[in-house]
Amino acid sequence: MGFLSKLLGQSSRLIGRGIAAKRNRVTCAVYSVRGKNPETGRMKKVDVVVESTASVDDVQKRSGLLPPYEVERVDGSSYDGPTEKQLAYAKKVGINFPDDATSRDATIFLTRYEEERPLCQPATPDRFVRLLIDRGIVVPAYAGMLEVSNMYLNGVSLEERIAFFAMRVFCKLKGRRYCLLDDAPDAERELFYRFAEEYQKDKVFVRSVYCYSGEDLPLDSCTISKRLKAYDIAADYFRKMG
Repeated sequence: MGFLSKLLGQSSRLIGRGIAAKRNRVTCAVYSVRGKNPETGRMKKVDVVVESTASVDDVQKRSGLLPPYEVERVDGSSYDGPTEKQLAYAKKVGINFPDDATSRDATIFLTRYEEERPLCQPATPDRFVRLLIDRGIVVPAYAGMLEVSNMYLNGVSLEERIAFFAMRVFCKLKGRRYCLLDDAPDAERELFYRFAEEYQKDKVFVRSVYCYSGEDLPLDSCTISKRLKAYDIAADYFRKMG
């Protein structure tokens, strides 16, 4: 590798030295909502994840509670700036965080550094950020596609994770091109959830399906990158169905 290539490789791993980190256009906010539980009539408090542009009415509706409401923005260590420990580590390795980075963002940048991946990556398309927000998953503003894909797999229910996995196996077998479950026709999506319902208590299958990460099942693709026991089980299931 020549001197210029080495220099470019090093600079692509730095933030604040001529390279701007890519912030997602859609970002989220977390609110604490206190209201009446429609099932019991008693007051209940829930946290609600919404787009940062959401109105108070939107937040109240998303809570699933009834008035009277008490709504406040959630502030805490996860939403504050980088911790002293993160800042000290970043300084040691030569990373400058964006001015608006939270501690969650700092974790993303430091993990990229430790995994020797480029620190500055393309922003995540809006539809994928909104997918996670709709699932109540907090998405840091600088989360890229790999981070968002991992957050999805680890944040949704086991049933949805299996259905999503089954969809990717189905795509591989049938030549379909569905990135998300919502991309599939209703009949096929129901098939994926039937498979999930049947296999979510199968310990061998579940253990294997958890070996697939966002790198193996990226949200912005219709691929599946490796074939383990879970793949074979799902593939046999769909082959038998014709």
